Amino acid sequence: MLSLSCYAERVKFADDRFSIEFPDGWKKTAPGGDPAPLVLRQNDDGTALFAVSRLAVPEGAKVDLDATARTIANSHKDDLKLDKVPEAGAGEIDGLPARFLTIAPPKPAAPEEGADPGEEALQVAYFIVLVDTRKGVMILQASLALPAAKETREAALAIIQSFKREG
Repeated sequence: MLSLSCYAERVKFADDRFSIEFPDGWKKTAPGGDPAPLVLRQNDDGTALFAVSRLAVPEGAKVDLDATARTIANSHKDDLKLDKVPEAGAGEIDGLPARFLTIAPPKPAAPEEGADPGEEALQVAYFIVLVDTRKGVMILQASLALPAAKETREAALAIIQSFKREG
């Protein structure tokens, strides 16, 4: 069962055409990258980050969610040492065509004998939703440090599910 917080903040973006809702404890964080995300929030214990970005589509071009999803999934293959590239599921979010990706590294092997346990690399899983907005692609991405607490996973999914068109 999904736990509900007492407070949530609805954040509008892309000229107030879309919004998502963050549960209590998710704070603004300094944007990084180029281009910077439209929205960037981190949970209170720093184990999850949620970003909203937009990919513009040239005038007259058609959005190709499947190709975009494949490109994003392929970009994580080597970084996460994935055996195979995850496939995106097709669906809708607030009536708009969408693709859903879950990208997680394989479970780590048992540490080698004599290995320093402090040398373990941070493991991250991603929930990514690509939304066809007709004028571009909105990318909703939750990045969760593993192992992710159940409450953190539920909060990330609730944020994604809160996506809606405004007006």
